[in-house]
Amino acid sequence: MALSSNLRVLEKALLKKTRKLSVPGEVLVSQGQTVGPDDIIARTDLVPGAPRVIDLTAELGVKLSPEEVDKIITKKPGDKVTKQEVLGTYRKSFWQGGKSVYSPCDGTIEYISKTQRRIIIREDPRSATPMSIVSVASKLSIWPWTIRMYTTVEEGDEVFAGQVIAAASNVGTADYVYAPMAGVVQKICPKTGSVTIVRPVRPSQVKAHLGGVVTEVIPEYGAVIEATGSYIEGIFGIGGERSGEIVMATDGPNGDLGEAGVDVSHKGKILVAGRFVSLEALKKAKMIGVSGIIAGGVNNLDLVQLLGKEIVVGITGQEDSELTIIVMEGFGPMPMNEKVWNLLASRAGKAASIDGTTHIRAGAVRPQILISDGALEPEAGTKPWPGEQVTRQDRPLITNLSVGDRVRCVRNPYFGLWGVVVDLPAEPREVESGSLMEVALVRLDDGREVWIAEANLEVFRELETPA
Repeated sequence: MALSSNLRVLEKALLKKTRKLSVPGEVLVSQGQTVGPDDIIARTDLVPGAPRVIDLTAELGVKLSPEEVDKIITKKPGDKVTKQEVLGTYRKSFWQGGKSVYSPCDGTIEYISKTQRRIIIREDPRSATPMSIVSVASKLSIWPWTIRMYTTVEEGDEVFAGQVIAAASNVGTADYVYAPMAGVVQKICPKTGSVTIVRPVRPSQVKAHLGGVVTEVIPEYGAVIEATGSYIEGIFGIGGERSGEIVMATDGPNGDLGEAGVDVSHKGKILVAGRFVSLEALKKAKMIGVSGIIAGGVNNLDLVQLLGKEIVVGITGQEDSELTIIVMEGFGPMPMNEKVWNLLASRAGKAASIDGTTHIRAGAVRPQILISDGALEPEAGTKPWPGEQVTRQDRPLITNLSVGDRVRCVRNPYFGLWGVVVDLPAEPREVESGSLMEVALVRLDDGREVWIAEANLEVFRELETPA
């Protein structure tokens, strides 16, 4: 029995990407249109959602006890609310009219503090407003023209949600007014007694990432793009989506990429290294503006030095890195699988789209290399699209070996070497440790034939590319 690999390499596959904005916007493409990986397919002027703070004392004009807060607030954390929806009503007595607290925006109740008498609502970015006018004079019961005597901020100041922007002292007590959202103080008005806070608008856009044909338009959000081409999974990556021309940077799958192998002509390109890429090469590639590097192996500590911080191995892809790196085999010098190398070499000069995002827990997401032919014309032998996020929980971890299987050694003394199974004896054999184990005769890529315990082999059946 041997370990079954989950990684897939398809020479001919249907490539498919769904590209969407997080909030409604303008779609810039139409069905049937051909797009390149860097073409913008949708855009919007996004007002980012932010926490909105409601101060119950300021809103109701009374200091509630924790028990009273619990009694009058009808919502709980996690509840969805709409703008001007009643969150609670306070009555001093049965005979007196009540005073209500309203939601200032659409969003989700994130937190309710009974002791601080505050409610925090996470604003829905789809309906986020770019400004908020805070009625300081009415909240503090002061004359509007005296507002500057009580404000703690000035025009142009940046404020965060919940920050005190005005305060008034009374006998033995103090009243405060808090910023309901993060932003910049635009105006303090002595006529209305108000403070205006504006939130910067952030443009957001989505690129195609995959060169191909728009097969479906998602109104207000984006589009589905399809093409035929090659699909390759790595085992680990850092950095987000990048695209560029494939350049073979070493002579073969056993080659190492050093600083001298990277030059200014590689700006915007995707370099393919064989066995290993050095820290010096990574730093130079980042400085020059190389889009990405694909390599058999890399030193983990080199990645830490390159990023300037430790890597969260379980989830990557969100790093602040201008260089996307995809590791095909593992950490340390590890020759790239010859078939993968040959596939990439056959595509040299073509545009590739890469993404280093890696999730290694349940619902694993692998770093991807997409090499589009730029058209949607499936040929005989074209494999279906493997999926944008492939869950492998139901796939077997072990499998029976067969003669002809493509395997990689996962233990010393042949760790990282590739080969093909040429013989499987029926009876167990004694290995170097003295134990009797099931073994396989493997012809390594360097020509040697060696006996290796089946438990020390990883099988890559999906590396068999169609003719």
